[in-house]
Amino acid sequence: MGDTPESEVPASWMGCSIYQNYTASEVLVQGLAGVINQKDVELIVRAQKKMLQRFEKTNEMLTNVNSLSATRLEKAQNDFKKHTQTVQEMKKDLDNIFRRIRNIKTKVAAQMPAAYTIASSQVNQVKVEEGKEEDDEYDVMIRERKLKEQGSSSQ
Repeated sequence: MGDTPESEVPASWMGCSIYQNYTASEVLVQGLAGVINQKDVELIVRAQKKMLQRFEKTNEMLTNVNSLSATRLEKAQNDFKKHTQTVQEMKKDLDNIFRRIRNIKTKVAAQMPAAYTIASSQVNQVKVEEGKEEDDEYDVMIRERKLKEQGSSSQ
């Protein structure tokens, strides 16, 4: 077979005068069009249109979700920035407070070394006896709830 479209079509087809003005691909399409049922083609086209409509609706919904998500992300980022600034300010404040406490301890230790030594040894003794830091109200509530649960489960 040669490189020309006419060489792709069998010689018997090309002998017919109706196919002489068409390329091989056009002849093939015309041949298939006569074989395929027109109702089947219509059903395929309808199914494709329905799928296209579904895809368009899905695309629209995804676009809406994307825009809502972008808006919420922007709001969350702004909130996060504000909260980060708040935490940084709180850290600075706490650093300042602890620095002041250290300065006060240093001044008390310089002005009243005996009293400071006694007070610091008592604080250290209390920490050793407790073996932990001071409990806040949430720790107390959790401990009480656990004790109640243990008491009710043992009965």
